This record gives sequence, C-alpha cells and structure tokens, in this order.
Amino acid sequence: MTSKISELVTGQRIEVQLASSNVPARFFSEFIGAVNDRWVIINMPDVRKYKDVRDFLQEKTPVIVRFVLENENGEICAFRSEVSYVISHPTKMLFILWPNQIEHRVIRKGRRFDAFLPAEVAGKSVSGDEVSFKGHVLDVSESGCRLKHEKPDGKLEELWENGSKIVLNIEQKRNGDLTLNAIVRQIKVLEEQVELGVQFMGNQKEQVNSLFSGSLVDIDELSRLESSAR
Repeated sequence: MTSKISELVTGQRIEVQLASSNVPARFFSEFIGAVNDRWVIINMPDVRKYKDVRDFLQEKTPVIVRFVLENENGEICAFRSEVSYVISHPTKMLFILWPNQIEHRVIRKGRRFDAFLPAEVAGKSVSGDEVSFKGHVLDVSESGCRLKHEKPDGKLEELWENGSKIVLNIEQKRNGDLTLNAIVRQIKVLEEQVELGVQFMGNQKEQVNSLFSGSLVDIDELSRLESSAR
C-alpha cells in the first residue's frame, strides 16, 4: 500500500535505518517530497548530529524507512528500500527508491503492543520520599503502558497510590533514552516485583510517537502480522 507516502507532508519527521549488517545506524531527517513510483526524497541528516552516519550514505545502501501518519487513529508505517541518489545541489538530499510495499499498523486507543524496554521509574512515594527503581516496560499503547520494577525494601502497599505522578526514563533500542511523565492508575504487588499500569500525561504526543516509531516498529514483525491477516 504505497499510497501511504502520499499522506506525508513536507517537513515531516522521518526515521531512516541503515540496513546493512555491518552498519546498524539510524537517523532522523525531514520529508521533502516524492516522485510517484520512482523516489521518496528526504534531507541529508544533520552533520552536527550524524556526521559518522553520513559517510555511509551512498548509492545502493539498503535502508529501512519509518514514519508516523497523523490521520484519524494514527498509523506507524515502514518499508525497505535503498538509496538511489545522493544530491548535493541546491541542498543535500537523499533519493530513496520507491518501495514495492509499505507495512503499516494502526495505533488504536486501548490497543497494546509488546515492548520489553529497559526503564527507570522515579517519583515521590506515598510517604513523600523521592524514589527510583530499575525495571522494564511490558507493553505500550497510545495512552499509556504497563511496566514492572524491582521490589523495593519496606512496605509495598504504601509505595504508590492511584494518581501518583512518576517519570519514566525508557531506553530505546539504538535510539537513546526517552523521558515520559505519567500517572499511576493500577498497582499490583507481585512476589518479586511491582507491576504498574500508567497513563501518559498530556502534551507528549511527539514523545509517544517516538516511542512507537523508534522502539516498537519492527519491519519483519510487521510483515509477519500483515501476512497472517490476509
């Protein structure tokens, strides 16, 4: 369904991953435009942030391209292709070959996807103490996530309560750390860990999109899901 490219707008954030096995790098850039059935055109990545990556961007370099469409529900899209041309004038641009197909996943409110991302949970406990625990995100949706953190010493029942505000520092795979503010909505005390259901606070749409596009979209998994749905 390559028509998804027509929904992109100029200047939209695009993630590009170098797909060759010896160069597992990725970068963010901006969508410039497209020539239907021929090329997707994006800016060359910022030299200040991605100086080393730019050296590998040559013709025939295989890439995976990911982007989020802000339509009714929001969609995460991804496709495999390769660099066709690197243009220097009037500005440095990458011409990426038009893909044969685009895999996509609708982000529906309340629908959750497995994540398993390392994270740190920090906040003020019920007793008023500032606490911080290592853990990991189990799954994530557009509105929140479910996570576990290590079992602390002391009285577990008084650690968090419904409405406690916490900060999540999530380690994204090859994409740096991401900080999200959240509110505790569910608490489950387990034998070894504490499990929390949390709601993301408002005005964090870009961070939530980054969480999906930078950490959760796996082109191979999307392909398998697409095949099984047929």
